[in-house]
Order: sequence, then structure tokens, then C-alpha cells
Amino acid sequence: VYRGKKPVYWSIPCHTALAEAEVEYQDHVSPSVFVKFKVMGEPNTFVLIWTTTPWTLPANLAVAFNSKLQYSEIQVEDESYILSNGLLDALVEKMGWDNFQITRSLDSDQLEQIEYEHPFCDRSGKLHDADFVDDSTGTGFVHIAPGHGLEDYGLGMRVGLPIYSPVDDRGCLTHTSDLPAEAQMPEEMIGKSILEKKHQSEANEAVIERLKASGHLLFNQKYTHSYPHCWRSKTPVIFRAMDQWFINVDHNDFREKALNEIAHVKWVPEWGRNRIEGAVKSRPDWCISRQRTWGVPIPAFHDADGNPLLDGRIVRKASDLIEKHGSNIWFSESTESLWRQCRPEDWDGAEATAKSSDTLDVWIDSGSSSRSVIMQREELRRNAGPQGDPIAPVWQADLYLEGSDQHRGWFQSSLLLSLSANGSAPYKTVLTHGFMVDADKEKISKSKQGQGAYTKPQTSEAYIGTYGADIVRLWVASQDFRNDIVVSEERVKKVAETYRLLRNSLRFQLSNLYDFEPEKNAVPHDQLTPLDRWMLDAWSRLEQEVYDAFGRFEFHIVYQKVSQFTAVEISSVYHDLVKDRLYSNAAESHARRSTQTVLHHMVRQLCQTLSPMLVFTSDEAWEFIPGVKDGDSVHLQEWEPSNFRLSEQEHADWVRWMALRDQVLAKLEDARREKVIGKSLEAKVTIQLPFDEVNRLKNNHTVIREILNISQLEWIEGESLEIHVTKAEGSKCKRCWHWELDVGNHEEHPEICKRCVDAVESQKVTD
Repeated sequence: VYRGKKPVYWSIPCHTALAEAEVEYQDHVSPSVFVKFKVMGEPNTFVLIWTTTPWTLPANLAVAFNSKLQYSEIQVEDESYILSNGLLDALVEKMGWDNFQITRSLDSDQLEQIEYEHPFCDRSGKLHDADFVDDSTGTGFVHIAPGHGLEDYGLGMRVGLPIYSPVDDRGCLTHTSDLPAEAQMPEEMIGKSILEKKHQSEANEAVIERLKASGHLLFNQKYTHSYPHCWRSKTPVIFRAMDQWFINVDHNDFREKALNEIAHVKWVPEWGRNRIEGAVKSRPDWCISRQRTWGVPIPAFHDADGNPLLDGRIVRKASDLIEKHGSNIWFSESTESLWRQCRPEDWDGAEATAKSSDTLDVWIDSGSSSRSVIMQREELRRNAGPQGDPIAPVWQADLYLEGSDQHRGWFQSSLLLSLSANGSAPYKTVLTHGFMVDADKEKISKSKQGQGAYTKPQTSEAYIGTYGADIVRLWVASQDFRNDIVVSEERVKKVAETYRLLRNSLRFQLSNLYDFEPEKNAVPHDQLTPLDRWMLDAWSRLEQEVYDAFGRFEFHIVYQKVSQFTAVEISSVYHDLVKDRLYSNAAESHARRSTQTVLHHMVRQLCQTLSPMLVFTSDEAWEFIPGVKDGDSVHLQEWEPSNFRLSEQEHADWVRWMALRDQVLAKLEDARREKVIGKSLEAKVTIQLPFDEVNRLKNNHTVIREILNISQLEWIEGESLEIHVTKAEGSKCKRCWHWELDVGNHEEHPEICKRCVDAVESQKVTD
């Protein structure tokens, strides 16, 4: 940590320095000026510079060029201009130079010999080589104001220029003690504000008018570009050199250590790593001081000469004082009182005459949150070295998650502070999400809400009030969090329909387990019916995909796969097909108990799978599952995957049967349209196949008839596949609705089939 005078982001309305994370880039229209700097000793010869911040010209002390570029002097009428060859064509077109002549080329040695006159201040400057100059825009020359830009500052320090920043805390041009009075800006510029009002800045206007009057303004136009803005005031910030406290991010290779630590963290999505690496690589030293009347004070003092007094002993004493009395003691107590309490016993330096009025950057507060959260939980501690090694303990959260703007903010401040204090990142995984936006894909704001821009209040409370928390959670889970998410009533309504599908599936499963006792009635997996085994296999395959998606935090993939599977395989196929055995078979029949076994397994697995998204619904359903203890919660269960698989032959058979089912269903639909049948149970289906296939499928006649959901199935041999649908023979059973030839054969129950008679009679015995 050091105190130095460097350019920092300065918010004029907030009257404070800003950290990089407190700056937002927005498109901004700036005045763009091409200015002539007169070369001394050469009549009518000028170096051309271009800037979008005319207000910085009073602070100009040098001009930069790049020795890797080529430069020429051109003559236009009675004036000569020096500029980059790479920008010559663009400048000729922009300036409308119909007749010009290249008079000479200049190398870097010749450029470094040039001295120029400031356009309106009584001083001169020189040209210096700098690799940050390019020929993408402008003139190939960059005007240098060491007090108003980091690259300018670096060049100024290299060649020994004053860090001159003639701007006060209010953002107004002023004189300073850095230069002689006669070398500073004209008096009429003093007090002009840089802050833009109605897209105009007094300081910019004053400088441009002066350039026009003196004949140094070559061209002036508006220029739209991305420009830093204060995150609070939403106004353009300025770079301004002033005394601040900094953390040197390159001390003891700290930046490289941070980059190395980034490589050991899992970033979701993966591009998050590139973003934070870029931010850390390019970041300047961390300006940690703020000029605010609230916040955590920087416990520093100053001697009579203004030199800072700060070391570890003073900080620790101040920390103890603040821990005991609160941070306000720093602001309420006098310098003398604080110094007396914070002065080390063996202090032999200068005495304090003033206390610091600066406060700490709030990103220090948020970035150090890991110490107050993670390090208070012993279960999050792990050893990184041999047991007993005092440096070995590492404290890491499993997951940090925030918006995509936090790679320069919380993610980075947390990394840097934890690395400096604990030697490691405070997190194992970092997840970045997008933002909620309105139908116009603009940020949802309180101001737009207040103006009545939305037909429905765009708040979580409003949507929860209408749909309930679980549907809102399910809607959030259904969205790809890596992108911005559009909030709309229509989208939530669609998810509400999916919610009803999921809830109804759970209700169906639970309602058919009313007489099921797992320990007594469960059927072993190897004795399950083929249809039940197919369901378990299909779920188990889905379960692995869902588990993998959860591991990647892809909740939207979980939502898509589970809702699709529930709609098709569970509801439309399995639930529909097993209703017959559940409602019509004898209560203790093997087929019914087999299906109940699978329903019991499915409702448990479905509740656990849905629990991260439907926290209330899944917990409510869990309470009604047979075998669950009173007061037990789905959220306290260890997830046990199904791990059930059909044999390769069984799986191949089911693929073939389901393909055949699709073809039969199409024929049934044709027969329904032609009024041959009404419901599928009114049908008799005859399937013609070659001999080998007929025999293979006939061996599974009962299973295939069941998955076709028809009353009668007949097989015949033929050359190719043919499917015929006719009206089923016999009469309709009033109990199971199947058409059977044996309906009416039982004297006591003349309206039902033999299967139903057996079921009814078995119930009599049970009763």
C-alpha cells in the first residue's frame, strides 16, 4: 500500500475517486477536435493532434508518436502538417484537401528533435516515442497530459514531466503550483466546469473557442464512442491526478500470482476466465481511497509537511479502537486524541498533525466478505499442505455467483484480497449470470416502473403474488442464465402450464400409492413387468443427463429434459398405459404391484430432481410418499441415482416395439377419422409381417397389445409390413372398457369380462 499522485477516475457530481469496478462504459457523444501545434523554428509547420477531450489541452505537456509508424510532412496551400502516413488518405478526405504535396518523410530521430509551441499557453513541449500510439484513428500523434491519463502518466514519469492536473475537486479548470503562473492557462478559462450539462461542457467550449480565435483549430466534429461513466451519477468521469492511496498490484509478482490462481478456478461459463484474466492483466494499481463523509476510514495520519504516517502498528491500534467503539470514532475524535491512542509506544518518527479524511473503497468491504462468512465456518476449511503447517489452511466457498459486470468488481476484489491474506482464491467455482431485462431488452428500472412503463409491476413480489414462488422459480430455472433474460407475463404463463403438468404427474403417482407399503408390496426389479422395466430404464437414462446438467449449472437443460420427459414418456405413454392395470386388475395382482413399485420409485426420484427448482411443491409431495417419515424433507435427502438398465437385447426390443407403436397409432388415427372406431380400445389390429418377425413379436404379444392400448391384436404372415384396423370383436366390458369375447359369460356379473370378474371376486375374498 502506498500514497501517490496518479490519475484516477474522478466523479464530479460525487466528488470522489472511483475504482475501476465503479465505472460503467456507455456510448457517449464527445467534441472531436483536430488541433495544430506549431513547430518551433519552422515557419507555418504544424504537428497535428486529435482529441475527444478538449478540456485536457490546458494540461498538455508533450506529444507522443510511435517509431513503428511512418510519418510525413505534407504541404497544403501555405501551411505544412506532420502526420502518420497510415492516416493520410482519411485526413485528406475529412479535411477536403484537394491539392496537397508530400514534401518529406520523418524518422523517429527527426521527430524527437521537434519542439512545439502550446496553442494557447506560454510554454513548449517535445515529441516522445510511445508504443500505445496507433494509426487507427486521429493523426498518428497523441497529445500528452500526464495528469489526465494512465498512458500519459506513464510517459510523463519516463521522461520527467510534472504530473500536472489543473482541475479542482468540483471538476473546474484551475491554476496549480505545479507550473509557473505565466505558463498556465489563460485567466478566462479558470472556473470553467468540465461537467456536461445538456451535452455541453463549459471547459470544452472555452478551449474550442480559444483554438478558433487563435487559428489552431483545424477541424471540429461530434464523435460517438464508448466512454466511462460513474455508476452512481451516470455522468462521464474524468481522469484526474491527485494524492490517493493505492495497492501496488505488481509488488512481489502479485499480478502474476492472481493470474495463476484464476487458472485453478472453474469458471461458468468458460468465457468468464478470459474476462477476469483480461481485467487483471490490464488493471492499474488499485486506488483504494475515497473522498466521502461515510464509510470505513483509512487509519492514516499526516505530519506537519503533509507526509503520510501509516504502518502496521498504527493500523492494528486503530482497528482495535474501531472494533471497540465503532468506525465513527475516527470522524468524531480529534487528531490529537486519535494519535495518542494509535501512536506506537516505540514511535520515533514525525508526530501527527492531521488525520486522514479518506475512506476505503467499498470494494474492500465486499471483497473481504469471505473472511466474515467463509472463515467463520470450520466445514469450509481445507488443508493445502502438510498437517501442522501454519500456512496450510485454505478457506474456500464452493461457489460465488453474480452478474457479468462483477469480473471487474466483486469477483476480482474478492480474489485479490483473499490471495493477499490467505494465499488462495476464496472460491472454487465462479458463476456469471446475465440480467433481467424488459420486452425492449432494456434494464428493468424503478424509474420506468414509476412512469407506468409496464402494464404489470416488474418485480418478483408481483409475479409471486400472481403465480406463487415455485412457478417463478421454475421460470427462472427454465431460462439460460448465461444471457440476459426477458421478463414477460406471457413467458411466465407458459411455464405455469409446465408446472401444472409436473404437479399433475406427481398427483397421479401419489394417488395410486394409497394402498402401497414399500417393504411389504414392492416387487424386485428382476420381476417387474416389461413395461415397468422400460419406464425405469428410460428414467435412469434421463437421470444421468439431468445429473450432468446440474453439475454444469444448466438448470434450463434440466427444465427442458424433465418437462419433455414428463409430458411424453411419463404422462402420455406410461401413465396412460398403466391406468388399466392400476384401476382394473386385482389389488394384489403382480402387474399392479409391479407398477406401484415403479410409481413409488418415480415419485421419489422426480421429487428429488425437481427439488432445486420446485422447493415447496417437491417437499409437499414428499410428505405423502409411502414410507417417508413424518417431518422428513426432500431437501435433506442424499440423491441416489436409479442405475437401472435394460439388457442390450431388451433395449433393442423396446426400440423396435415403440417404432411399431408409432406406425399403429397413425393407422388408429386414420380409422378414427373414418368412423371405424371411436377410442383405441374399440379396435382390433392385425399386423402382417414376414415369418421370422411375426414369430419374434408374437412371443411378446401381451406386452405389445398393452403398449398399443387396444383390445385385440392378431398376427399374420406376409411379405411386408401391413397394418389393418377393424372394430374389435365381442362386447365392451363396463368395468375396464376392453372389448372381449367373454363378456356376458358370468351369470353374477354379465356386463364385465373374465379378468374383471376375477378382480371383483378376489376383492370379495379380501373383504
